[in-house]
Amino acid sequence: MYSGAVAEIKSIIYQWRNREPEPGTGATHFAGSVQLLIGEPDDDHADSFDLIVCSPSRLVEYADPENWNHYRVLPGGNVYPLAGVWLMKSWSRSDFEAAVYRLVAACGPGPDFGVVAARIGRLAPWEYDYRYDDQVNRAASVPEISNSFWHD
Repeated sequence: MYSGAVAEIKSIIYQWRNREPEPGTGATHFAGSVQLLIGEPDDDHADSFDLIVCSPSRLVEYADPENWNHYRVLPGGNVYPLAGVWLMKSWSRSDFEAAVYRLVAACGPGPDFGVVAARIGRLAPWEYDYRYDDQVNRAASVPEISNSFWHD
C-alpha cells in the first residue's frame, strides 16, 4: 500500500502590523504576517511558509500607492503582485488556523515532501520554492531558473 508524503504544522507564528497586539475576535481592521512552520510528521525539521492575513480595509492601506515604497513592487513601480495574502472579513484565530490545517491536509499525500510543499506554496509562499523549481528543471534536463522576477 502506498501512503506517500504528508505534511504537518509544527508551529504558527504571528507578527501583527506595527507590533500591535493580536486583534480581538471579530475585529474588522487588522493585518499581520504569519509564518507557518510545516514539515514531515516524523521529522523535527520544518520549512517556512509565509503569508499576510488581513481585513479588506487593511488591504486597501497596503495597496495604497503612497505605501508602495515599503513593499516589493516590480521594477518600474507600476505593478504590485500580491502572493500569499489571505483576507478575512473579521479576525478569528480559530477560523484562520482551521483554514491552515485544511490547506495542509488537502495538499497530501504526494510522492515526496517537495511536491506537498509546492502545493501548499500555491497559497502560502514556501521559502524553498526556487530550489524545488530548480530540482524539477534539473530532473527534466532544463536549465535552472536564472532570471529574477524582482530585478531588471
